[in-house]
Amino acid sequence: MADVRPATPEDCDLVARIAAEGFHDDPLMSWILPDEDRRPEQLRFVFGGLADDMLSGRGTVHLADEVSVSLWRSPEFDHHGPVDEDEASSFLSGPFEPDELGRFGVLGEAMGRNHPHEPHWYLNVVGTLPARRSRGLGAAVLQPVLDRCDAEGVPAYLESSNPRNLSLYFRHGFVETGEISLPDGPSLIPMWRDPVG
Repeated sequence: MADVRPATPEDCDLVARIAAEGFHDDPLMSWILPDEDRRPEQLRFVFGGLADDMLSGRGTVHLADEVSVSLWRSPEFDHHGPVDEDEASSFLSGPFEPDELGRFGVLGEAMGRNHPHEPHWYLNVVGTLPARRSRGLGAAVLQPVLDRCDAEGVPAYLESSNPRNLSLYFRHGFVETGEISLPDGPSLIPMWRDPVG
């Protein structure tokens, strides 16, 4: 049985490292950040910023066995609100080329257009260190928030960027709701889960 615990602000670097390693070969991240040598540093920057934001009270983050991580936004989070200018400025100063920033922009616009308006828990990221995959850790790290969804009668939503992960989501009650196509890039599969019980 995996040891699952809530992450704390002191775990920010660990969360960023797990997510970065877990997404290194992800089709979407490989499209946005095509330079394999630069991608590890770039992904640590991306996920470090996201982890820092979520661990400062704007999200829910869990760790399983210190090798798997999930990052969620609660139903109160405004996915359609204005862009945080400080966040955007920090991101623009990151280790990215103009074409990479352009692809991030295309992704953000596509996800924003398709994001549901109904209150829901949003699974922003789930990742596991490659050497520890296929051991039930992804399932374990999802469970605390899925249990909360069921207890509170709240749905959950995600966009899968990797077909390899679909079976995990299906097993947890998510269903495909369409496809988000990116020009010259891979597709995302939006998925919705109604609460159980």
